[in-house]
This record gives sequence, structure tokens and C-alpha cells, in this order.
Amino acid sequence: MIKRLSGSESGHSSPSATQPAAGEPDNKEQPGAPPGRLSSGQTVATACASDRPTRLTGERTILPEGQVSADTPSLAQNLPDLVLQKIFGQLPLACQCRCARVCRHWYDCLPSPKLRLMRWLQKNAPQSCLADPGLGRGFSDRAGPFLQAVKSPALPALTHLQQEQQEQQEQQEQQEQQEHRATDTRQDREQMSRSPAARDLLPRLVHHSLNKQLTLASGLKLHLTPLEWPKGTEPITGKFIFSPCSRWLALACQTQPESPSHLRLYGWENGAWQRCQLISEVTTSVGLFKFSPMPPDTLFSVHGIHVLAWNKEPDSQTWHDSQLCQLPASCSVFSFFPMGDGDLVILTELEETAQLSSLLFYRRTEDGRNWNAVMTKTFTTQERSRALRCWAAEPRSCQLALATSMRHPEPGPFINTVHIWRKGLNPACPEQWTSQNSILPWHNRSLEEITYSPDGHYLLGVLSGFQICLWQLDTQCRLQEQLVLPGWLYNPNVPLGRQIAFRRDEKQLAVSLSPRQIQLLDCDASGRWQYGPLLEAPPAPDTPASDLPNDIKLSSNGRILARQTHWRVDIWHQDPVEGWQHRVLHASRGDHRFFQQACLLEPSELICTSIEDPELSLQIYGPDHQGRLVRKTCRPLKAPISCPDAASPDGLSVLLGARRTAPVLLQLVPSRGHGACQLF
Repeated sequence: MIKRLSGSESGHSSPSATQPAAGEPDNKEQPGAPPGRLSSGQTVATACASDRPTRLTGERTILPEGQVSADTPSLAQNLPDLVLQKIFGQLPLACQCRCARVCRHWYDCLPSPKLRLMRWLQKNAPQSCLADPGLGRGFSDRAGPFLQAVKSPALPALTHLQQEQQEQQEQQEQQEQQEHRATDTRQDREQMSRSPAARDLLPRLVHHSLNKQLTLASGLKLHLTPLEWPKGTEPITGKFIFSPCSRWLALACQTQPESPSHLRLYGWENGAWQRCQLISEVTTSVGLFKFSPMPPDTLFSVHGIHVLAWNKEPDSQTWHDSQLCQLPASCSVFSFFPMGDGDLVILTELEETAQLSSLLFYRRTEDGRNWNAVMTKTFTTQERSRALRCWAAEPRSCQLALATSMRHPEPGPFINTVHIWRKGLNPACPEQWTSQNSILPWHNRSLEEITYSPDGHYLLGVLSGFQICLWQLDTQCRLQEQLVLPGWLYNPNVPLGRQIAFRRDEKQLAVSLSPRQIQLLDCDASGRWQYGPLLEAPPAPDTPASDLPNDIKLSSNGRILARQTHWRVDIWHQDPVEGWQHRVLHASRGDHRFFQQACLLEPSELICTSIEDPELSLQIYGPDHQGRLVRKTCRPLKAPISCPDAASPDGLSVLLGARRTAPVLLQLVPSRGHGACQLF
């Protein structure tokens, strides 16, 4: 039932150069760095001069004149390089930074400042090493001011990394203007976006710093931020999305249930949400809309047969659209997926038959503001006769999975096929999208739904009869069966990706076995999946036996799990001493106006809930500095959390709203001694 894929890499670990040195202690110090300024011009907190490491550049910083060690008789300075490296490997990061300023010989024996910081993060905050790059892109406007207000010790290092990233981008732009090498410059930009400073180190440190500050906070303060909203206009339930950098919020609204829906966009500017102006000649009702992870500040939207790309004007709150494509009148957009490398994949269907018609692949132009069609996969009549059961996309790894299930003749066996689309499968054309097809060995069941793990190394599917199957993708995107779970609690009205939860490092999986049971599945060091703890919740008298799961959230470190069903919210916590314990139960009653809601505030690992007990209120739960689960804050509300995905990616904003009410945002702001924590 469990099969290990030999000879394949997990793919989510950091490069070998970033691994902690052997014997490096598990210290918990905060990193320091040279002082700097936020982009707004505000001075940031600085560390003591003796604690400041050298400049975090790729090249080593030149030491002051006269600070050499060639003729120094000190015994420590004349130790062999290997001995010094072993000694330095046992020191905390702050001590290594001070050692780098002693003399040239010690400086040369230490790793580069960036490598020291990456090793420190790998050892002290492994979950931060998997942070989304969007956290780095939104640092100046979002996390930076918050961390400055709480005087985070990591702020100087964060500010410097962000300034260095901006300098690299400006240098690339100047090179493009002076040398007119658009193609080469685009390649340099893409390489820069994958470099440790731009794509890895900054978001990792932002993730860790937010987590650290909010864990140590004795209480939390939430500021109510209304949006500029026209009277008589209602938001469409569930139609909203935050950008990966958390700076933008897009919503759909309409004046009447049958009237056309309109797109509204808000941006975080000067500590408040402000409405952006959208300039377009297309007046058709908006359907789907999503932000692009790359390039930033880009929004895609579908208006009937028109697919638009919105880009922000520099130094303004105005966005202009450009038509990416116009479909034939007989087709409509089934779904679309912006990928992490800037490509866009569109699924279309025939209006008359509601069958999959084609896959459209678009790639960014050199200037990064337009897209060109690079390939179209049109499905023949025979291919369309296969029932398209489900699809899934993983933007980080730039993958798209389509699953078909065919049964012909009717009494015969099922033929379940999974098509994985990705670039790089054809070595002769590495930039071309190609597919790898896998026929599943399940002929008595149909494949109903699929979803990816966080970084696309696993694909999970549901077979008819509520049977779960987990596959690992090898380097050629072939499916290797890892785990089969005979039965579980499945809600066909909720997307599969919300009914299961992977830990961020893809080493743990949580699924519902019953209305009161959660099964954890763990991947060991050898890559084998095994049954982990079985979590149980207490009964609730008013909860019907037919209650089904709506959402499961697992924190990035795997120590907090929240499950929301139609009637209840349960929170489990892995206590450092007692292990997994059920800590919180909120149950709805028939006379409640709103159902209980919960969302996870990443990367702070806080669980935010809205409940009626008896009045509507918001409560936030999270770990304290000793790892115990506490209630951080409680405040009254007029509207509930809009849905399980109501939190921005940086965890600093939560969208509230209900039918026939204007949306409102709660903003997490710094607080000193605000309220008291309740221990569970």
C-alpha cells in the first residue's frame, strides 16, 4: 500500500551550501545587520555597533585599513584555518559577525554574511526557509513598518536585504536602457529573482521575524479599516483575492443579484487601504480574477470572451488593462492559472457542450507587461469524449494537472489518466510546455478530484467510494503511488484542497475520518508515509451526525491544526509536554445568524475565529513563548470572517463580510501589553 520512490529527490530542501555546519548549536538569537532606511524614508532601529555584521553582499566587504593579521603573534589568530572554522561553527550568528571584524584572517575563515544568515535560519527557523517570495516583495509597505514599530532585532538585516534587491533591479534596468539588450536583461532578471538575496533570504527572514514577534506578543490589537464602498452595492460572496505580496485586494461586487458584476481594487498605502482606479474599455461583467505571482503588481481578469491583464502605473494608484486574448464566441474560460515564472495557462470549454476545448499557453514579453501566445493544445472530439473529472495547478513549481476518466463500454472498466503539464520535460526544448501522461491502475473506480501539495512534489486524488491515493512525482512527472487510505469523510461540495492539509514542508498530511476525527500521516526520513496520531474532538450536542468538513488548516510548523465544518470549529495543538491535545471547540446552534468561521494567519501561526457566544466576536489563538496555546485577543464584531481564506498572505489583514454588508478589514497593529492571554 505504501511505496517508496527510489533515486528521486524531494526537491524542497535548500541547496547544500545553505545547510547548517556540523555541530552548529541550536541558538535562538535574532540576527543583526547594518542599519538602513525603509523605502518611506523612516529611520529603522539599529543594533549596537559591536554587534553589527559586515555588509550582506555576495562579495566580501573590505576591512578598514590597518586591520590585518599577517604579523600578529596572537595564538588564536595563527590557528590553522580548519581549526578556526570548527570553532566558528560552534558560535551563534551574532558572535560570528563580531569575529568577522577582528582581523583579515578570521574574516577569511568565516562564511560570507549571507551564508551565515541562511545557515542560521535553516537551524533556528526551518519553516521560514520555505516562505513564499511574496513576503519579500511586500516588505517595505507591509511587514517593514510593523516590525519597525515593535523594534524587531532583525529589522536592520531585513532593510539591507531589501535595499540590495532594489539596487540589483535598478542596475538591471540601467543596463537595459544603456545597452538595449532586452532579451539578455530579462534572463538576468529571472536569474536574479532566483538568487538567495532576492527570492529566498528576504522572505525567509520576514517570515521568521513576524512569527517571532507575534509569538512573543502578550496580546494583539486589531484596527478596524472600512473600505470605500458605494451604497447599494453588495460584494459577491467568496469572490475576492489578496495579492501574493499582500499589498492589493481585488473584489467583485454587484448592485442586484442578477446585475453585472464589477471589479474593485484596493491597495495598501500609507497605513490604510485605498481604492485604486481601474481604466478599461471593456464593460462586460467580470467572472474570474487572480493575481500573478510574477511579475508583481499584475492582475488577470476574465470578462466574457475577453481575458485582461492589469498593470499598475508607476507612482500612482491607477491600473490600466491590456487585452491578453479574445476567445471565439463559442468558447468560454473554464479556468486559468498564473504561474510563478510569469507564464499563464488558460483552460477553455465549448459553451454548447460544456466540454474541455483547448489549453492556451502565454508567456511574458521582454518588457514584462504583455503576453504572447506560445502554444495551443486543442482537444479533438475523441479526447473531449473523455470526462474531464478535475484539474489542479501548482504555481510555485509551474505545473498543471488534468485528470480524465473514461468508461467505454458502460459495464467495462474505468480508464483514469492524469496529464501533468510542465516545462522542461523535453530536454531538446526546455522552455516548451509538454505533458506526461500516467494511467492509473485503478479500473473499478473513477478519479473524482485531485490537488497538489504545497511545492508540487505530491499529487493527492480522491477515487469514487471516498478512497484517497497519494502519488509522488518523479523528475519526469510520472506518478509513483505512496499511500492509499481506504475511507475518509469527503464533502463533494468543497474543493479537495480545502478538505486536506499538508504541512508546508510536505512531510505531514491531515485528513478527516469522521466529524470528530482527524488522521495525521507522516513522511519519515527515508521517504515512507506512515500513520501518525489520530486526533479526536469532543461531541457537541447540537451538531448533526451528517456534518461534513469545509476546511482544514495546518500551521507551517505542524503544531496547530484547525478544522471547520458546517456546524463547528475545532482547534488542536501539539503541546511541548502533553503532545497533541484538543483545545478549542466552537459549535453553532440553530438560532445563530452566522456560522462559525476560522482562518489561519500565516506566517504567524495564529488561528482567527468568529463565533456567536452569544454575541458575535473574534478570537485569535496562538502559541506563547513557551510553546503553549493561548488566546491572544477577543473583540466584538458586526460581521463574521468572510471565509477560511480571508487572511492576507502575510497574516496582517483579515477580511470581514456577509451577504448584504459592505466588506471591512481588520488590520493587525503593534500593541504593547494589550490585554491578557488566556491559557488552555
